[in-house]
Amino acid sequence: MDGVSNYMLKVLISTSAVLFGLICCANYGGKQITVKNSTQAKPDEVLRHTAGEKFNIKNTRGVVALNKFVKGDFVRFYNADGSLWYEFTYFYDDRDGKFEYSNDDFRPFAFHQDNFLLVLKCTETTDRFFEVVVNEQTGLKKYVKANDPVLKFETWEKFVLSVFAVNFDKKANPLLEAPNGRVKSVAVPSDANFRPVETEGDWLKVRWGPDAAKTRDAMPNASGWIRWKNDGTLLVDFYYFS
Repeated sequence: MDGVSNYMLKVLISTSAVLFGLICCANYGGKQITVKNSTQAKPDEVLRHTAGEKFNIKNTRGVVALNKFVKGDFVRFYNADGSLWYEFTYFYDDRDGKFEYSNDDFRPFAFHQDNFLLVLKCTETTDRFFEVVVNEQTGLKKYVKANDPVLKFETWEKFVLSVFAVNFDKKANPLLEAPNGRVKSVAVPSDANFRPVETEGDWLKVRWGPDAAKTRDAMPNASGWIRWKNDGTLLVDFYYFS
């Protein structure tokens, strides 16, 4: 088995391990859901399909993400001619353990049918439609209606600040005292959650601690700056759940 095959095997094993990790409960739209998470594992390994183009955000305008969603709502995608390509709802009968709206061609930036998660790269915007990438592996693009109340458009900068936390390569992308500044000399817990606070161009200010708001006052040094993107490439992973 060559190096690439070994790497892919490790990724598959890691992903399977996360799936059987600890669970915590959350409530959304009246439906009890299960959120899989760990402070040390990468939760988005479960929630998104990693591929070579995953971190490439060149030629994108931002993201289309899930907005308010209640029972009876559907997320709908359309072909260029306006015909329906695919639809699904988060409220479905899961007693058999299967997602009845499964679509092998639907592999967006982030999605989980039980956790009300949906994030798609948006490549074009008009008054009527948003063009989105529905398959990160093949680059397949479809359309959603711009006035669809269950979806919302966000710039990358706004989206980055909306996630629970981010992860990054501490050696290649170290914490700095300021954007493009000196490396910050500070002890950071190995299981720290890095909460996004502020963006400045390609730079992102993060804060760590059990409660970011309280940490600001109690631990004023528990913050720093990292690059969140560079030349159209994302340099961070996203944690969507606490």
